[in-house]
Amino acid sequence: DIAVLSDRVEAQEAENALLKTRNDELRAEVEDLQNRLEAVEERARNELGLIREGEEFYQVVPAPEADEGGAP
Repeated sequence: DIAVLSDRVEAQEAENALLKTRNDELRAEVEDLQNRLEAVEERARNELGLIREGEEFYQVVPAPEADEGGAP
């Protein structure tokens, strides 16, 4: 019967809209978590000098400035 099918299509469209909204919310949450984790990692690397397993840390130390009249 067309009326029954029409009702089922309408119900399915409503459910699809709810699921799309939920997917959008979850996608935004994932992006937020990724951004926060990236910010935490960047801060740990820059401020604390932390590295990941298997990485090597190199620190470049500037050469000391020579005094005007003395030896370096």
